[in-house]
Amino acid sequence: MLPPLFFSVRIPTLLAQVWRSLFMKDCDDDLSGCAATSFIIFRLDAMGDVVMTTPLFRELKRAFPGSRCAVVVQQRSRPLLVTNSYIDEILSPPRVNLKCFPQRVNALLAAWLLYWGHLRGRRFDIAISPRWDVDEHLATLLCLLTNAGRRVGYTEKASPLKQRLNRGFEAAFSICLPAGPVRHEVVRNLSIVEALGGTVHDGRLEVRLTERDRASASRLLASIPATTRVIALGIGAASPGRCWPLNRYADCVSQLARQIRFCPVIVCSVGERDMGLGLQRLLNRNCILLCGMPLREVCAVLERCHLFIGNDSGVAHLAAAMKCRTIVISRHPRNGDPNHANSPMRFGPHSDEARVLQPRTGLDDCSDCCKVSLPHCLKSINVGNVVTAARGLLECVPARVCSESTGDSSRQDRRHQLPLMAITSLRHGASPGGDWK
Repeated sequence: MLPPLFFSVRIPTLLAQVWRSLFMKDCDDDLSGCAATSFIIFRLDAMGDVVMTTPLFRELKRAFPGSRCAVVVQQRSRPLLVTNSYIDEILSPPRVNLKCFPQRVNALLAAWLLYWGHLRGRRFDIAISPRWDVDEHLATLLCLLTNAGRRVGYTEKASPLKQRLNRGFEAAFSICLPAGPVRHEVVRNLSIVEALGGTVHDGRLEVRLTERDRASASRLLASIPATTRVIALGIGAASPGRCWPLNRYADCVSQLARQIRFCPVIVCSVGERDMGLGLQRLLNRNCILLCGMPLREVCAVLERCHLFIGNDSGVAHLAAAMKCRTIVISRHPRNGDPNHANSPMRFGPHSDEARVLQPRTGLDDCSDCCKVSLPHCLKSINVGNVVTAARGLLECVPARVCSESTGDSSRQDRRHQLPLMAITSLRHGASPGGDWK
């Protein structure tokens, strides 16, 4: 891991520091008092990280009325933000796939093209990199290249791995936040607002839908009656080691079906299509398979679900954002490192109606974290654990529950309008596959 990051991330970032020190100056303007300003936020990591940053976009606008906010995300995450009224502009690195170069070199070229085509010659008051852990997506580099009076980010001492792989990055930020205690990533993102002199009022996640998104969900769920509940199954993840075995999902559905009338909805990306089809065969019952749907349409379906059961993945964060009761099956042991990248204390669904099931301890040589690339420690979470948690959450769901709009705590619910489903739905190619972390 060290050599690729050293040449493709660390060296270019340190060179950008030298360039900035020679040719650009920082600004000492006071930004307190809610002065109008312009922000650019670099969030180039996974979809779940983008979802957990949505409170930051809103709270910056509240703290700085009249400001403009540009956000830089990967192409695959754009659909989640285009309906966000707190974002004025969305930029994405172009797709660079030169087969003669390694993937990280292509990413470096993409970052350079983004700067040259969209950022060069522009001025922002504040550039922000919210990432607490290792920067391997060149956000610090782009902060340095951008003509911004101030740059905000977290210290390189946040974690031992970051201190090793991002050594020297701390000098890139004029406002460098300390690592602080173990906290959820949403809270760490919102700490940036406080560092800039603002006040945080609301930490809820926010993904806004259109009527077209909801109409698509209505068509997909058009056969499910009001007496039948809808349970989404998120079977994929960014790595195989996070994936609970499919036969256990099938057993979980079978046991729940003896007690509750419900329709399973399998949610997966295009790259996980074979997994989805495999679970569909194991279930041997009517279900809905959503494969590669546009992200906001997935959200519209989750908005109508009574429960989500799934792996530690970006889809779990979408479920939490849609205020769907959520169960996450985590590979990270309860006595593991709380600051690890798989730790629910950092990356669990940000919701009061979410439950994370973890192994009591790691198996074999896994102590601080699960070290096996294939499903290992999470196998100690049995079907009974999940069924018990699911029943507990479902018992809290009234006969007619509410789920109409996003981002509004007073929203009305349409789950009671759902009719009975007797067919299987499969859609392909509508969104990038295999990277729904």
